[in-house]
Amino acid sequence: MDPRRAYPRFAIASLLGNVAFLASWGVVLARPSGWLVVGPILLALFVLLRVGGMWLYARQQPEGSDRIRRAALFTTLLALVGVGLWVATALRGPRISF
Repeated sequence: MDPRRAYPRFAIASLLGNVAFLASWGVVLARPSGWLVVGPILLALFVLLRVGGMWLYARQQPEGSDRIRRAALFTTLLALVGVGLWVATALRGPRISF
């Protein structure tokens, strides 16, 4: 059995972090009024829930679980790339009008 299933709170936090990330992309592409406030808040939620949750999960595991720590590091690196792409798109990216 997958050890993450023993901690459904981490799975829920991860899912909510992913939803916040997708919502932040929707905000940056549509650019409604107030997008400069809402977008970074959603990105902060993404980092807090997704990356913070993964590191919290990794810290609660026994000392011999290097695989989980590597997964947390990989999640952190992917999150940094995603946030960097979001910032680049916010500064000079495409705009979608509805």
